[in-house]
Amino acid sequence: MGNFYWEKNWSTILEEQERLLRYPAFSRETALDLGLKIVKLAQEVYQKPAAIRIVEDGTVIFAYKMPGTSCENDWWMDKKLALSRLTGMSSLRSYVESEAGRLAPDWLQRPDNFAACGGCFPVFPTGNITPWAHVIVSNLHHQEDHQIIADAMAQQLGVEIPRVV
Repeated sequence: MGNFYWEKNWSTILEEQERLLRYPAFSRETALDLGLKIVKLAQEVYQKPAAIRIVEDGTVIFAYKMPGTSCENDWWMDKKLALSRLTGMSSLRSYVESEAGRLAPDWLQRPDNFAACGGCFPVFPTGNITPWAHVIVSNLHHQEDHQIIADAMAQQLGVEIPRVV
């Protein structure tokens, strides 16, 4: 670990994002809209290609790989999703909490199965801790993979959030 840039205040920021970015309902149409928001942000704000996937109960309900992405991004997205499912939080928050010594990195027992970096964000229902789905992005810097998801969710929900980038 310790391979990625992060700041000590990110733990608080990431926890606050997960608290604020909660959905009263999340349908396949909501997922489509969210995925398209991420595509638009990648093109217009981040100006980088992104691979995007939204998974609900193991079923891919949205997927788009912009030109400039590859099958390597699928590999990263699978591992980010595995980490988020294991920890119950975003993959970036999992990484930061582990680096700060507040989370035991159980994933190190099987490092080939997990990627501790930014880019997978659970879709939590309002008032519950079990996610409805997971949004995964790959191909930007790891903190941008995370933040582009949070930005799109904040737009969709109409909330202001603190940012890591």
